[in-house]
Amino acid sequence: MHVKALTVIAAAALCAATVVSTPGLAQVPAPRSDGTLLLMTGSAEIEAANDEAVAQFFFETQEADLPRAQSIVNQRVADGVAQLKRADPGALVETAGYTSYPVYQPGTQRKLVGWRVRQGVSLRTSDLAALPRAVAAGQQHLALAGVDFRLSRAARTKAEAELIEQAIANLNDRVAAAARALKVPPERVRLEELNFGVAPPPMPRMRAEMMASAAPPVEEPQFDAGRSLQQLTVTGKARLLPP
Repeated sequence: MHVKALTVIAAAALCAATVVSTPGLAQVPAPRSDGTLLLMTGSAEIEAANDEAVAQFFFETQEADLPRAQSIVNQRVADGVAQLKRADPGALVETAGYTSYPVYQPGTQRKLVGWRVRQGVSLRTSDLAALPRAVAAGQQHLALAGVDFRLSRAARTKAEAELIEQAIANLNDRVAAAARALKVPPERVRLEELNFGVAPPPMPRMRAEMMASAAPPVEEPQFDAGRSLQQLTVTGKARLLPP
């Protein structure tokens, strides 16, 4: 341990001597803290075409016997899932939200009269052209709760990159305008810090929603995917250095 310590000290001394003795070596100046500090905010927004849809289905039944109610739901959901996968092989089809709860007769007796069972199914797809056909196929066995249109992950990533560029450009323009108003030349403006605002979840501009019975056949519905508005803010600290 002692030998290693001496080696480190010697190496550090050698480096220090080299730095001092080397002519023309540039020294990194310490950051200046004088001057006027500006707090400015830049913003950007982009409207992008929705390229992904999520359709929510469900089946619900009520029976006097719980095993029978569950069997009916299980079979109808299995048929619906198979139908959705056939209609759109590239879609992601998932089940969700299986619930069973008792149903009592109204009044003070609280007599058990049956069981209500419900299960949900979701379909996520980027094939918007095939969406009406897939929804109609699912409605042969399931009820449609709603359809949401949104940006896919790839589209969101692309939009975020564009938003960052536009928000920073907007911030730079505002800082430059403030510097000009204060008669400060560009070479005395230093950007010190950037903080990006947390953008809210993308909100689709269009939403298709309907309720339908599970009686076949079902005509294909009409959908308009619409657009989503993406927003981003950036707050920056800029210092106007004195002459």
